[in-house]
Order: sequence, then structure tokens, then C-alpha cells
Amino acid sequence: MELEEAIIGRRSVRKFLNKPVPKEKIQKILDLSVWAPSGMNTQNWYFVVIMGEKVDKVRQVAKKSFEQYIRASLNKMYPDRPEIVDYNSKFSANLGGASVVVCVYRSPTVEGDLTDLQSVAAAIQNFMLVSYQEGLGACWMIGPVHLAEEIDKITGVNDKKLQAVIPVGYPDGSFPVPRRKEGRFEWIGWD
Repeated sequence: MELEEAIIGRRSVRKFLNKPVPKEKIQKILDLSVWAPSGMNTQNWYFVVIMGEKVDKVRQVAKKSFEQYIRASLNKMYPDRPEIVDYNSKFSANLGGASVVVCVYRSPTVEGDLTDLQSVAAAIQNFMLVSYQEGLGACWMIGPVHLAEEIDKITGVNDKKLQAVIPVGYPDGSFPVPRRKEGRFEWIGWD
């Protein structure tokens, strides 16, 4: 698969088949994810891969976070589209049936949150693209981070900051291509 195809073809997948994901696929995705650039080459990312019963515990936290933090924002963004809010509520409650959940953490560096966030975001983008290349779907979730302490209890991580929760699995269906918004870049100094 060409890079351009992966960039254009990747979607946020919110519905997964009931099919286990081989550990080797996740390992390959992680091996390539860590080739992301990072501020001062700190490579301050940390991935925790969850399967089994603990995925259900993450689902409970995601559902709670949606109700406490995300629902109100979606209602404001889509006042005339309750189906979008309902769809996202159901996804948060069951994480689309994903059999794997990856929690992505960042370690603090001397550069601070701005650099730390961007470095780990680059690794997450790699994770998303390689997942697609490997025939898997994923959804980069920030909502559960509102309840990071509860996720930390599940993962056992207590010395890093949770940055994202990513359900991963085989996509169940195809997902629409969102339109690209106009006016998102500008040229200065070009003829």
C-alpha cells in the first residue's frame, strides 16, 4: 500500500467484527508507530495493549466519560442531528465491539506539554495509518482521557499521562469519506 493511499483511505472505525486480532499484527503496528518524530528525540510515548476482561472495564469508563463530558459538547455541535449523538453514545458504551484497546501515554519531558503532546500525537498518527495498512480499523478517542485516573487503575500505569484510547479491530463495514473543509491553508511569498 502506498502512503498516499493509506492517508486518504484511513477512517475512524467505530464498528468492529467479532474477530480476534493476532498479537503479531499489533506488534508490527507498534514497531512502526515508534518511528515517529519526537521533540529532542525523547520518544516519550508508551503504549498499553489491552485484551480480554479489562476491555470491558475500559468500555465502562468510556461510557461514563461520554455521559459526563462529551454528550453536552456533541449536543451543542449537532443540535439538529440527535442521531450523531446517539451513534457516538452507543460507540462509547461498547467501543464498537473492539477486541483490542490501546491506551497511549506520554512521559513528561523538559520541553513540557506542548512538545510532549505533539510527539505522542505523531506516534498515534503512525499507529492509525499502519493499522489501516494491516487491514484493521481504529478510532483515536480522547473522551476517556477525562477519566484518566480510572483508566490508569485498569492499566496499572501511574507515572505517565494518558493521551488517547484507541479501540482496534477488523472493520465491520465501510465508512463514509468525510468532506475536506476549504480554506485550511494559505500561501505567502509565492508568485
